Formats: sequence, C-alpha cells, structure tokens
Amino acid sequence: MNTDFNQNVVDACTRLLMEDHHDHEDLIRFLQRAEDPYAVPFLRQAVLFKPRLSYLDYDDYGSYYKKCLWALCAIGTTEAITVIREFAASEDGVLREQASYRLAKIEGSHPDSPA
Repeated sequence: MNTDFNQNVVDACTRLLMEDHHDHEDLIRFLQRAEDPYAVPFLRQAVLFKPRLSYLDYDDYGSYYKKCLWALCAIGTTEAITVIREFAASEDGVLREQASYRLAKIEGSHPDSPA
C-alpha cells in the first residue's frame, strides 16, 4: 500500500470515532474496501460507539453492526476474527445475532456457507 492510501485509512479511522458528522457508514465501507488491519481496533470501537450516534437511532435491526462486521471480515486477520467472536458473546441481542451469523459464515457452519 502506498503512503497516501495508508494516510487515508488513518484519517478514516480517526474520523470514524467522532460524533460531529453523519459519515460513519461511508467510512466503514471505505475501511472494508481498504482491508487494512490498522482499522480493526477502530472498527471495534465504532461498534461500541453506535449508541452515541443519535442519527442512527432508527437502526434497530443491526445494519450499522453488519457493516462493521463486514469490514472486519474483509480484513480477515486473527485480530479481526477475535473482535467478531467478542461481539458474538455481546449482551446486545442484535449485535450478538449479527456477529454470530458472520462468525458462522467464516467458520463454514452456516447453511448459506459454501461447502
């Protein structure tokens, strides 16, 4: 990866944890495409940060969580999978369901997973 791209990832990660905008999902999508392991702890924090983002109050079915989990899956490192495992044990039922589904797909135990 070139330096400019890495700086874009760093900038996106920093902005992801700010409340003063409504671009969180766009930033998550960018980080998913970047597949940069640097983003893993920021994506973890972004999941935990969601309750502070009042503009996402409508999202009671887990769309935001799905996007964070997709980004972690795209990164695919041991650290990223560990974060997904952590969320599969969450007390938040919506988050737990989304993380468990994603984890099952990764581990190949979900019926929709390729054989």
